[in-house]
Amino acid sequence: TLFWLIFPIVLLFVSSLIVKKVMVCKKYGVKAPDIATPFLLLGIHHLSKAVFDESFLPYTLLIVLLVAMMIAVFQAYQFKEIRYKRYFKMVWRVTFLITILIYLLLILVSIFMLLK
Repeated sequence: TLFWLIFPIVLLFVSSLIVKKVMVCKKYGVKAPDIATPFLLLGIHHLSKAVFDESFLPYTLLIVLLVAMMIAVFQAYQFKEIRYKRYFKMVWRVTFLITILIYLLLILVSIFMLLK
């Protein structure tokens, strides 16, 4: 469980090193959170299984899909069209924010459960 507690910090550090070394930021606009998102989803699965004996991954994906639908409606309303490149980039970055928040909540709950 300790590995999964320090996993996001190590992951973001390694992701930023990869982005800087490979220079994908300048070529493709890829940033460290873009690389870290799938690994955070994997971390949510493993940490929730370790703490609660149930995976929170389906719930996380459901939240992401609902937010993706809201982003599509917002872009259709705001721009009168959906620009797919902008849409997918926005959904992927919001997915990172959602996963990091859920992961931090899981860390806090797991620490609370360990202290109890």
